[in-house]
Amino acid sequence: MIISKLQHSFENVVSFDDGETIEIVTVGYDYYPAEFNLPYDHNTAEIFDVFVFDAQGKHITYDIPNDEYKRLTEEAKSHFHTLEAV
Repeated sequence: MIISKLQHSFENVVSFDDGETIEIVTVGYDYYPAEFNLPYDHNTAEIFDVFVFDAQGKHITYDIPNDEYKRLTEEAKSHFHTLEAV
């Protein structure tokens, strides 16, 4: 995945050791509204497809701890809804 091919992105931090050290990362995501999925699955909510990149642009989504990924996914949702409100 390449950051520039994603719909939205923002910078955040991630920790690999429970907060002792942090790394600045870029979070990129694509948003798919629930209506996009209705023809296929009537129980689907909106989808956020979230990817994480290090300072050099390397894809590190699978390298970060799961709890950090969940937090960044929530940050992506918040980021999107903030953009939508503007």
